Amino acid sequence: MQTIKRGLAPEREATILQVFLQASGYALNPDGQFGDGTDKTLRRFQREHGLIVDGVAGEKTWTTLFAQHPGLLEQMSAKWLSQQDIESFADNWALDVAVVRTVYRVESGGMGFVGIKPKILFEGHVFWRELQKAGIDPKQHLHGNRDILFPSWRPSSYVGGLGEHARLDRAMLIDPSAALRSASWGLFQILGLHADMLGYLSVQDFVVAMTRAERDQLDAFGRFISVTRYRGKPLLAWLQAHEWASFAAGYNGPGYARNRYDSKLAQAYQGFSTQG
Repeated sequence: MQTIKRGLAPEREATILQVFLQASGYALNPDGQFGDGTDKTLRRFQREHGLIVDGVAGEKTWTTLFAQHPGLLEQMSAKWLSQQDIESFADNWALDVAVVRTVYRVESGGMGFVGIKPKILFEGHVFWRELQKAGIDPKQHLHGNRDILFPSWRPSSYVGGLGEHARLDRAMLIDPSAALRSASWGLFQILGLHADMLGYLSVQDFVVAMTRAERDQLDAFGRFISVTRYRGKPLLAWLQAHEWASFAAGYNGPGYARNRYDSKLAQAYQGFSTQG
């Protein structure tokens, strides 16, 4: 584990630090952002365990954290994607490995779990529609739930990290299936409402798969790009042809150009394809 300093921490390393601090009993939402709360919590942990209080997660801090929670890192890393998983996926979907690594780098953010829970975002506007489909009037459940239930997309509702699971848990008290269908899951943030389309027995079956490991999340992505079409072709075909703009338009929507997803994909592929 690399040394972590405020402002220099990659998202995955910051998340791991936050997960271990939370497991040690500190109130913290693992969200991958090394902000004031994480800085203060880290310093408190160091002070309470006789370490140098410098706000830097170095070797001694990590050793102390790991000693407190033997087996936790092993549980976490057992869920992570491996090179063999990527190669198997590439072979299964007739893609070259560099393409799979490209999409994994650009589209997934490289992290499908927060600790041992799948990374999710709860979509309150989707929940609104899913309740309506289930014959439930969402307006009857607005009291105390305006942060998880609203008719139009509201990005300000996101809290990130494990805080999204807390939002999901509250939604499940209203309707479990509608709630699970309203969260996007894993590395590629695939909505639960696509479970049927992707061939899962139910949304619950889909969630079990998303909870198992990142390889299962990658499998869901493969199913998604094989059945989702753009300009008459499945997204898989655009990937196989290295048509980055068409893939990005179909996968990310019309805003792909503004966010330069096609350029990011092309650049990442060039880098990976020259690595051999």
